[in-house]
Amino acid sequence: MHRFNCPCCNYPTLEERRGWEICCLCNWEDDGKDDPLADKVWGGPNPDYSLTEARENFKKRYIMYRDRRRILKQTNKEIQTKRNLINAFEKLRTANNESTQQIWQEIDSFEKELYKLN
Repeated sequence: MHRFNCPCCNYPTLEERRGWEICCLCNWEDDGKDDPLADKVWGGPNPDYSLTEARENFKKRYIMYRDRRRILKQTNKEIQTKRNLINAFEKLRTANNESTQQIWQEIDSFEKELYKLN
C-alpha cells in the first residue's frame, strides 16, 4: 500500500498529496502547504492556522485545532483510537515484510473506527 504523509501529523494517512483530503488523525486538510511555508496562514480550508501551529496543537491534543469546543468534542474513545493508530504507524516504521500486512490491517481498523466516531 502506498500512502503519503500528512504534512501536519506526519503519518501516512493520505491517498494523494495536495488533493484537499482531510487527515483522519489530525483533521488537517491537505491544501498543498509544506515546510517552506509552514509559518504562513493561507486561509482556505485551514482558515486561520499555520501548518506550524496545527502541528503543535496536534502534538498536545491529537487534533490540529486550538479552540476549546473542538478539543473538548473529542471523546476519550476517539483519543485512545488515535493513540492506537499512532502506535500502529510507529510499528510500521520498523516492521519486516511479514508483519507489514498485519499492521496495515490494524491501521485500517483504527481508521474505520475514527470515521465512525466522527
